[in-house]
Amino acid sequence: MNYLGIDYGEAKIGLAKASDSSRVAVPFRTVMNGADLIDQLERIILAEGIEHIVVGYPLGLSGGLGAATRMVDGFIEKLKTLSLPITKQDERFSTTSGSFPRERDHPAAAALILATYLEAHPL
Repeated sequence: MNYLGIDYGEAKIGLAKASDSSRVAVPFRTVMNGADLIDQLERIILAEGIEHIVVGYPLGLSGGLGAATRMVDGFIEKLKTLSLPITKQDERFSTTSGSFPRERDHPAAAALILATYLEAHPL
């Protein structure tokens, strides 16, 4: 199975890829968040043979929902039009444990989110 990890942001979306054969999440690219975002992602998904999407889910430290969580929920609703399995991956600790600065490397954040998912779901 081929996976796409997504770090959703208001301006930029970080992407990472992995497959069951390697089980290694690799930073892939950044796409801009705009009106054509779902179309861009659909083209990438088709070109890369993606079968499962893992989206970083920004829960508060206590597990509560905030503005960022609601924004990601809206994005996930749009992603559902692509008819692929979508998993929300708690990113509370993955994004803060990364070695990227506050102006973070979005593909690296997506890779960390995807790696966390893969680690929690061994073959």
